[in-house]
Formats: sequence, C-alpha cells, structure tokens
Amino acid sequence: MGITSGGEKSSITIDMEKESPKEQVTMSTWKAYWRVFKYAKTIDLIMISIAGIAACASGVGIASQNIIFGKFVTEFTDFDSGNAASDNLRNSGAKLAFYFFLLGLGRMVMAYIYNFLLTYSAYRIVRNLRHAYLKAALRQEVAYFDLGTSGSIATQAYSNGRLVQAGISEKFGLTIQGLSAFFSSFVIAFATNWKLTLIICGIAPLTVGVMIGCAFVEAGYEAKILEHYADANSFAEGVIASIRTVHAFEMRAQLVEKFDSFLKQAHRWGKKISPLFGILFSAEYTIIYLGNALAFWRGIHMLASGEIANTGDVFTVLLSVVIAALSITQLAPHSIEFTRAASAAVQLYVVIDRQTAIDPMDPSGERPTSLTGDVELENIEFSYPTRPNTRVLKNFSLRAPAGKVTALVGHSGSGKSTIVGLLERWYNPTSGTIKLDGRPISSLNIAWLRKNVRLVQQEPVLFRGSVFDNIANGLYGTDLEDASKEDKMSHVVAAAKTAYAHDFISQLPNGYDTEIGQRGGLLSGGQKQRIAIARSLVSNPRVLLLDEATSALDPHAEGIVQQALDQASAGRTTIVIAHKLATVRNAHNIVVMSKGEIIEQGTHNHLIALKGAYSRLVTIQQLTVDSEDPSEGTSVEAMDEKSSKDGDYEEKETLARRITTNQGGAPIQTGADRYNDDGSNHLGLLAVVWRLITETPDLKWAYLAMFSGCIVSAGLFPGQAVLMANMIDVFTLTGSEMTSQGNFYAAMFVALAGACLFSYYVMGWGTNTLAQALGHNLRKQIFNEILRQDIEYFDRPENNIGALASRIDSYPQAVFELMGFNIGFILIAVLSIAACSILGIVYAWKLGLVIVLAGIPAVVGFGWIKMRFDGRLDRIVANRLATSSAIASESTTAIRTVSSLGIENAILDRYTFELDQAVKGSRKNLLFVMVWFALSQASEYWFMALGFWYGCRLVASREITIFEFFVSYMSVFFCAQATSQIFQFSTSITKGKNGANAIFWLRQMQPIVQETPQNKDNSPDAGGSLRLAETSFAYPLRPHAPVLKNINLEVAKGQFVALVGASGCGKSTIISMLERFYDPTSGAVLLGDQELTDLNPRKYRAQVGLVQQEPTLFQGTIRENIALGIDNTVSNTIMETGTVSDSEIERALRAANAWDFVSSLPEGVNTAAGPNGTQLSGGQRQRIAIARALVRNPRILLLDEATSALDTESEKIVQNALAEAAKNGDRITIAVAHRLSTIKDADLICVFYGGRIVEQGTHTELLTGNGSLYKKMCEAQSLA
Repeated sequence: MGITSGGEKSSITIDMEKESPKEQVTMSTWKAYWRVFKYAKTIDLIMISIAGIAACASGVGIASQNIIFGKFVTEFTDFDSGNAASDNLRNSGAKLAFYFFLLGLGRMVMAYIYNFLLTYSAYRIVRNLRHAYLKAALRQEVAYFDLGTSGSIATQAYSNGRLVQAGISEKFGLTIQGLSAFFSSFVIAFATNWKLTLIICGIAPLTVGVMIGCAFVEAGYEAKILEHYADANSFAEGVIASIRTVHAFEMRAQLVEKFDSFLKQAHRWGKKISPLFGILFSAEYTIIYLGNALAFWRGIHMLASGEIANTGDVFTVLLSVVIAALSITQLAPHSIEFTRAASAAVQLYVVIDRQTAIDPMDPSGERPTSLTGDVELENIEFSYPTRPNTRVLKNFSLRAPAGKVTALVGHSGSGKSTIVGLLERWYNPTSGTIKLDGRPISSLNIAWLRKNVRLVQQEPVLFRGSVFDNIANGLYGTDLEDASKEDKMSHVVAAAKTAYAHDFISQLPNGYDTEIGQRGGLLSGGQKQRIAIARSLVSNPRVLLLDEATSALDPHAEGIVQQALDQASAGRTTIVIAHKLATVRNAHNIVVMSKGEIIEQGTHNHLIALKGAYSRLVTIQQLTVDSEDPSEGTSVEAMDEKSSKDGDYEEKETLARRITTNQGGAPIQTGADRYNDDGSNHLGLLAVVWRLITETPDLKWAYLAMFSGCIVSAGLFPGQAVLMANMIDVFTLTGSEMTSQGNFYAAMFVALAGACLFSYYVMGWGTNTLAQALGHNLRKQIFNEILRQDIEYFDRPENNIGALASRIDSYPQAVFELMGFNIGFILIAVLSIAACSILGIVYAWKLGLVIVLAGIPAVVGFGWIKMRFDGRLDRIVANRLATSSAIASESTTAIRTVSSLGIENAILDRYTFELDQAVKGSRKNLLFVMVWFALSQASEYWFMALGFWYGCRLVASREITIFEFFVSYMSVFFCAQATSQIFQFSTSITKGKNGANAIFWLRQMQPIVQETPQNKDNSPDAGGSLRLAETSFAYPLRPHAPVLKNINLEVAKGQFVALVGASGCGKSTIISMLERFYDPTSGAVLLGDQELTDLNPRKYRAQVGLVQQEPTLFQGTIRENIALGIDNTVSNTIMETGTVSDSEIERALRAANAWDFVSSLPEGVNTAAGPNGTQLSGGQRQRIAIARALVRNPRILLLDEATSALDTESEKIVQNALAEAAKNGDRITIAVAHRLSTIKDADLICVFYGGRIVEQGTHTELLTGNGSLYKKMCEAQSLA
C-alpha cells in the first residue's frame, strides 16, 4: 500500500499482494467516504436530509447565542455607565434570559431529530454495506478463497462496518452542526461589523486547511493499519478454528507471537499518526487564540476611533469568532472518525469491486430443458492459480457415461479431487474442454449446472438451522426454491428416506424441525453425512459426485451410508473418489490415476486380472475373515438391529445433546455457567481508566505527556474567562488607556496561544501513542487469553469462531477509541469544569454556586443516563451482529459447500435477517436514548439563562461588579461548553468501558487446565503405564448425557492399543481426555501413579503426540508447522534446546511418507503451506501433521483416524511407520480407527459401544467369538 497526497487531492492505495496478478485499489479519501451513502435507500436519504436540516438549525442556534450575549454586554455597559436603571437591567436580563431558554428548547428538539435520524439511518446504511460486501464475497471464485481471505471476511464485515457506522452517524450530525455554527457565526459577525470580521476571517481557511491536510495524510496511515489488522484477524480466525491442535501441541505462545508480528506492523504505522495528531490539535487551538487576540486588538482600536458604535458589537463579533473557532476545532476529532470510516470502507470496496472469474450468481448461460448426464473431459490441462507452475492434470481425457458409476482411485495429490473442482466449476481448466451432454460446461448457467451436478464431500458441512432447512438447501435453483414448506417437505422426506436418514430424523426431539447447531455439531458424523446425501439428492440431480463420502465413517455408519449411496446412484451418472476400494468394487469403470494421468481403467475384476497398480492397492487393503463368508451378517438391517439393542447409543447420545440448547439456539444454564457473564458492565469509567493506567507502567512517559498536556490545556479555559472579562472591563475605559489595556490583553491571548501550541501538541502526541500501544497490547492479550481457555469455552454456542474473532478486533478497538484523543478531550473537559466552577464561585460565589449546583448536575445526569442506555443498546446490537458474523464466517469458510449447493442467496437472506434484527432492535432503544442526549445538549443553555437572569439581579443590586459577573459567567460559559463536549463522546465512552470490562473479565477467567504453582514442577512419570480407572465422563454442556461409563483400561509402556466402535461411542472422547481437553466427571486418568490433573499440563503435553482425523496446519512454511509448539523450557528426548535440526525434520517427513513430495517442491521444507494449509492436498496435510507428531519423539502417541485422508499406498507406508514408532522402546500408542486393517496388529483392541468397552482382545482373539461385534465390523470391510 502507498500513500499519496498533495494539493487538493489525497488517495488511499491498497496493494492486494496476495493476489496474482496483483490488484490495486486507489480511491480518494472523500470519494471513499461519500460512496458509503450510495448504500442508502430513499427513506434513508430522506431521513439524512431532515437530519441535516435539523443539525443546521441547531448550529444556527449555537451561533445565535452571540447576538443575545452581545445585547447582554450592551445592557451591562449601559448600566455601568449610568445610562440604564437597575429595573431596566433586571427586565432586560429576564427577557434575554428567556430567549436563552427558548434557544435551548429549540436546540433540544433539533438535536433529538438529527441524532436519532442519523444514527438510525447509519444502522440501515451499514446493514446494506455489509450485505453488499458479503454478497460480493460469495460471488468470488473458489480460487479467491484459496488465498486465505475467507477468515477475514466475517471479521471485516463486523469491525469495518462499526468504523463506517461511527463515521456516518452521531459524528456526522455534530459535524453538520459545527459547520452550520461556524458559518452562522461569521454571518452574524459580518452583519454586526463586516470590517472587523473581514480582518479576522482568515482563521477559517487556516483551520480548515490544517484539518483537511492532516486528515488526508492520516487516511493513508489508517488504511495501512487496517490492512495489517485484517491479516491478523484472518490469522486469528484460522487459529481459533484449530484450537484443539493449539492445545495439544502447546502452540499458544508461538502462535501469539506470530499474531503479534501482524500487530507490530500495524503499530509501526500507528505511531506515525502521533505527531500528526499533535500538529492537528495544537495548530487548530493556537489559531483560535491568535484569532481572539487579533479580534480583540483590532476591535479596541476600531471602537476607540469610532469605527464601531458600541461595545456590544465588538463583543458580538469577538464571541462569534470564538464560537466559530470552537465549532471548527471540535470537528477535528470527528474528522479523524471520517478518515477511519473511509479507510475501513475502502477495505470493503476491495471485495465489492473485485471482478470475479466465475460468478455463481451470474444469470447468463444455457439452461437445457433435458439432461441425460453424459460427462466428458477432453485433453484437460490444469494448474491451481496458487501454484501455476505445477501441473495437476496433464492432457487428461475421460468419459463418464450417463447412468453409470465411474470411480477414481489413486495416490493423494494425483488429481482426483481436482476433477470434482473442475466439474463444479470452482476452477476453469488451463486448456481443454469439459462437456455435459456434449455442451461445454463453460456455456452453461452456473446455478443450473450445480443444481444438476451435486456433490457429497468427505467432510460433510451443515449449517446452523433445522434438519429441514439443511436438506431443503438442496432445492435452491429448482422450481421448488420458493415453494411453501409443506410443498418442500414431501421432497425433503423422500430424499431423507433414500439417504437412510428418515428413521433417525424422526426420533429427534422435533423431527425435521430440530435445530442441529453450528456446522451440525449436535449430530454424529454418520448422521451429518446422511443429511448431506439427502441434501444432494433432493433436487434429483442427473450427476452425483462422491468425494470420499464414507472415508471418515465407522463400519456401522459406513454400511448405512454406502447403501444409501448405492441406492442414490441408481440411474444417475455417478463419479466416485475413494480410498476405501470396497466402496467402488461394483463401479462400471474404475480409473486409476497417478500424477494427473490415467494409468489403468476398467472393472474391478478386469483390473484385478491385470495385477497392476489397482491390484496392489486391493491387496494392501484386504482384511480377511476366515471363519465367515464376507457378505454374511453384514447387511445394514442386521447392523441396525444390533444397534437398536441398548437403545441405539449413537442416536441416544445425540439426542442428549439437545438438553443444553433450546430451539432458538440459545444456551440453557448448566454447570458451566461461569462463562455466562461477559463482564461488560463490572467497572465504571474511572475504574476502567485507572486500571488501564496502572497495568501499563511502561507507558508512564506517554501518560505523563498526556496528563501534562491536558492540565495545561484545561487551564487555558479559566484563563480565557478572566481575559474576556477583562476585555469587557477594558471597553468601559476611554482613550489611550483603553487601547493600552487592549494591547496588553491581546498580548495575553498570544501568550495563551503559545501555551496552547505546546499543550495540545503534547496531548495529541501522548494520547495517540498511548492508544496505539494499548490497542496493540490488548489485541495480543485478548488473543492470548482466548487461546488459553479450556476447550469447554469454545464448545459454547455463543463462542463460535466468528464471534470470537470479532471480539479480538472490536474490544481492543473500543478501548483504543476511548483511550486515544477522546480521553484527552474528556480529561480536558473534566479539568476545565472543575477549574471554571471554582473560578466562578471564587469571583461571585452566589452566582457561581447557583449555576454550578443547578446546572452541572443536570447536564451530567442527562449525559450519564444516555451512556447507561447506550451501553444497553451496544450490547443488544453486538449480540445480533455476533450472530450475523457467525453466519458469514460459517459460509465463507465452507465456501465449496455453499457454491456447490448454489445457496449464496439463501446465506445472504439469513445474514440479512440477523442484520435487520439488529436494526429493528436499535430503533426502539434509539428513540429513548436520544431524549437524554437532547436534554444534555439543551440544558447548557438553560443554566446559562439562569446565570444571566440571576446575574442581572445581582449586578442591579450592586452585590457584584460587572467584572466579577463576567469572570463568573464566562467561567460558566466554558464550563457548559466542556460539559456538553464530554457527552459528544458518550458512545466512545460506553463502548470503550464495555470493551475493557470484557477483556478484564476474560483475563480473570482462569482455565482449569493450566500450569500452576502447585503443579509447576510435576513432570510425568517416564516409565509409568497409562490407566483409566472407573472413568466416567459427560461433556460440560451436556452434563446429563454420559459419554463414558466406568471405563477401566490400562496401557503399559511399549504397548499399542486400538479403540474401535460406532460413531458417538466415546472413542475420540478418550483421546480428548488423554490430551486433557477435558477431565473426567468421575474416576481418574493416571500416568504411572500420578493423576493427569496433578501434572504440569505443559510438560505432560510435551510428551504426547497427537494426529487427528482432520489435519490442521497454520500459515507458515512446512518446516515451521512441523516444529510448531516445541518448547525449549521442557526437556525432550530429542530436543533439549527446543530447536529441530534439518535431519530430524527429514527423518519425521520420511517416516510420514512425505519426504518425496516435500523435497520435490521448489523450496522444499521452506515452502509455504498457505493459510490453513490450503496450498497442500488433504493427504499431504495429513502426512505433515503425522510428521509434526513424530518429530517430537513422544512417549505417548495418540492417533485419531490418523490415516483416514490418505490413499491406500500412502496409508500402508505411513501405517508401517506408525507401527514402527509404536514399537519404539517404551512408547505408549493409542489409536482410534475405522479402517480396521490399520490396527489389526495392535496388542489390544477395545470395542466401544454405548460409552463402555464391550469387547477386548487381539485381532485373532476377537474374530473367534461367535456374534462378535468386531467380527461383523471386519466382515463389512473385507474386499475378499
């Protein structure tokens, strides 16, 4: 990104360096700002217009006080010179005070109108902007998301939207009001005496010039800051999505440092703003005081020479200049909000304006009326956009006849899934043609194509909503898209029956209307897969793509799902990708691929007879059962009958999950209630600020600068009050004495300007330095605090990925806005109120006490009430926006599923519904909140009216002199201005206080699993066995649904134990407990004689290696991913220094069968894995994850479906490596597996059912038992 400025033009330039070719977005700062209003609808523009008129009227009211004030001055000087009697002064004072009261009343009405209308219209406009942004994101081709941008989409929509909203709501109205007051004051001044006004009007362009110049430069800096924050947010979202891997490998410290590297870049640019703010604030206020000096000095001389008729005119002009200057300088903080809004908007425009290569919402293209389903690929060449020099498919040609089953098998990375991506038009081939019924698919309407070519993926992705909603997602793009629920239901039920899902759906608490949670988290893997199949079948597609549709399932679920797929394939063109060859043995054509080319194809029997590559793969997977015919007793019906005994635990455990979530998705109170309070309202503003100060002693010099600047700046206001009172006193003099005294006090104003130059520069520099440092520190802190929480925290529905990522950005940003220049102006205002109140009471105690005691409490009270309701409104809206953010995050991270279903518009509808709810929720609250804002703005006029009325009476009765009155009154005048100004920052105060409290609350949330003084020195027993003793467990959010029931299991050192059984039976829960993701509800888990709960978790996890079913990699190189989490403070058998040598990396990669592909990459182990490992295939990611576990040489190796994503040959090689690793001396190896061939050599196989171990023994022992559940599972997987 670059920053350009000069003359009358400034622009924000953002380089999209992640894209190829490089994209660049350049936009004028103000063009970016005003473009936001293009998202306003007619009613919004009407509201903005009315608000603009009201704000202008309010500004005129501010300026009009000068006229009244000038008349007061005339009345007082006439009385002092003997030209008016006491009664006349009292009567005139009462009349003019009544005008002040009416002025306040009018301003109250106008302030209410413009503030409500602008704030409400801002909610609506930003709603439309967010909608446009997500719509544009969903229109992008899949290659765009391969760049790792999906993680930042939801966060940018939330956070940047808030910045834009701040710039077009309340601050926008205050700016219009300030400009109106500025111009109105000069109109009044010119009408009063044009000569004097003309002399001093030069301050206007100077002030505006400084403000605009600084704003333009700052806009470029802000754009760069937001760019780095977007990268940080994207990284954070990916890390949170992989939180179990983070905990398992103790990666938190290193990932926090990686996150901090993005923040440091933002901080580097943020510090450059500090001198800019110093220049902005000091120049503006200095110009004001110099303007006052010039106005007074010239006014005195013009009065002495007779060019001005009376004192009141001079003072009207002088006060008009003061009001104009104050109005324009108060715009400086608002202008910063505008530049931030413009910079944030540009980040959104980057996506909105991006031209997509494949637009899923493009209505063009053919829509054939009939389709047989004949698929043909002709001479296809393809390279992924992220790796243009690597050919994935090489002159590839294949025909999949209509109504037939074509299977693709081969090594990981051979190009199988790439064919699915091309058929779905996620990518376009580099060359060659793909045809459907003889038509190039590039000529077909994309929505029509995806409706007729449906996909079932290896990892089924469901969305929040009901079972019905998820299956009905498959009807988008069909004639039933807009049909009633009743009409859709028959098709949904029919598809569910075909997918063997109807029976278990019917047993759910609310049947098809049962909510399934985020990403279908309330269902088992088999259930999710069957719903995904039903979703693909409901539109009756002619072509069905099955990409490893059963690889992640246990034998029981696999049998059910495979039968569903066999039934679904009947009469359809089906293209199957499989590593489990048993699932494709009946295919009409089996295509064996290697390195993007076909090396064999034919039927199962034909390829077996060839004794080639396919035959070798079959031999590797063969799992024979000598005593039984493989087909005997393995039907779905037989397995379901077995499952139905004991209450069908898989279904029962799933139903139990429902107890913690109501149908609206809201969590019900459970034993995990310690997370329910977000702490957003615990500490008041002063306590929050004081805590932030005391916690950051390293910023003492910045605090000292801020406080020094604020104290001096606050002292300027009572000094100005005394000077202005003396000015009025000077007007009572005559001749040379008047001019001499006038010159002196004009010089005093110049002295004030000098003090102002220093104090406001120091304040501006200090507050931004503080804010940038706090923003940096708090972002790092909250990311660290979130990562250190127990897994239970992440299980809670309100702590979804999108919501947590938004908090990482929004909470520190809110504190940043509070502790930046806002806190400087607030502190100046508070100190000014105190100083001016004391001054007013000292000079005229009766008048001072009346005004201070009657006026200030009223203004403060009204403002305080507004802030209280502001906080409530902020929480309501934030909760709604968190839900919408979760929808955006869920959809963009599952973009392949969204695009294959063509449900982009459905996602937008759901997203927009939540945004609409936020807007609707704001309207009612805003109507009430703005009453208090309007009262706070009006009350300053009312207590000024009181001051004039009572002051006139005191002067008339000679209880105080005119000088004393004006000292006291001008003190009150500046006091009123300061009080009013405080509550212009009320929104920032409220959000900052809530954000800081939320961070404080999170910091005090101590996780159960952490290093403590008690366990710090408790290292694991190197030679002990691993034992579960009477162990029972229920998930914290499902306390009444036991997952494990009195488990007793001992694994001796050097032993290899396998856990098998149906989905939901508790196998992976054992792994979670051994990793201390959770602790047992009762019983114990022991290593040797030590309970895991007594051990230092960091030292324990350093001895544990975990390979999960879904491999997780992070942004960085392959080498960094393998070494990630190694701690140099924990002694390790291979790495006492905490570093990993190249030879150790190579050894681990070879053991994981990954060295060949890694060494073939251009940069070898230093090749970037991409965000979330997207630059690698699924099998490649899995092998890197295995290498990551093996390089640690762990004493305990946990394998949770470690080879499920691998092709047959890779699985065999890796399995042998893992078997060798299991035999390594004293290592304990525990494996969860569905592919029973991978664990048949285990020392002990435990069969889980219903949360209990129902069978155990060796492979041979378990096969000998009649009716053995393990035996039936083996039969289901046999290829013989």
